[in-house]
Amino acid sequence: MTTFKSFKSPLFILSLILINLLASSPFSEATPPLTKCNIKLDNPHFSKSVEIRKGFEAIKVNARSRCNRQMTNLVLTVEIHKIGFLRDYTVAQEEVKALGPIFPNTIIKNQKTYVECKNTKTSRYYGEAYATAYIKGERVKTLHVLTEKTITVNCGN
Repeated sequence: MTTFKSFKSPLFILSLILINLLASSPFSEATPPLTKCNIKLDNPHFSKSVEIRKGFEAIKVNARSRCNRQMTNLVLTVEIHKIGFLRDYTVAQEEVKALGPIFPNTIIKNQKTYVECKNTKTSRYYGEAYATAYIKGERVKTLHVLTEKTITVNCGN
């Protein structure tokens, strides 16, 4: 038993030293992005505005895009996905195009992505958003952003 403890202690100390060396090496530092661009995506929800304006129940997902650099020709895409038995299905997709220059820190919204409830079948939905734009003449794409929550509602299509 004493032999095992004496072996374990130096091995533990060596592991800590190795971890500390790796953590302080220049390879572990992340390069900060040149821009602070992001997409904020709301969770799927029943839309009161669609119900009032269109006269039917719908699930809606809203998104907002903001960047600290001037951009041009932004295309902000929002999709609604329904979780299926074998795979997920895209049930709605809408793009908002902001052509021309967009000044730094301007918020561009996509609030027109919804899917109509055609029956009361229990379904699960989540949202996804992504964008493309030109910054300093170079076309850039964002990562795809998913909603924080997947909702289960009595709204089938």
